Amino acid sequence: MNKTITIALASLLAVSPVAGTVYAQDAMSTGSITADNVSVVQISTLEGADANSTEFERLDILSKDPAALEKAQTDLQSDPALVQALASKNVQLNNVVEVQTAADGGKIVYVK
Repeated sequence: MNKTITIALASLLAVSPVAGTVYAQDAMSTGSITADNVSVVQISTLEGADANSTEFERLDILSKDPAALEKAQTDLQSDPALVQALASKNVQLNNVVEVQTAADGGKIVYVK
């Protein structure tokens, strides 16, 4: 009996991250990006925080890499809903360094 419960719980845990990913991708495909589910993070706010130091360094390097910036701009141009959400937050698109998709389908936009 105990073995059956363990196997059932393991199965649930193994499947749950996949379900979250599918949900996030489904939310993205429906064009449900709004200003409410877009978070804008200034890279400078990550500097000096021990927990975020490697993330700051990674994003700082990206902010100085023309190819990375071009990729970020290309990603933006392919998502008009995201561009509109950023415009409503007064974000200058040329300052976008990276766009990440959150687990809930929202976007995290890192700006310099």
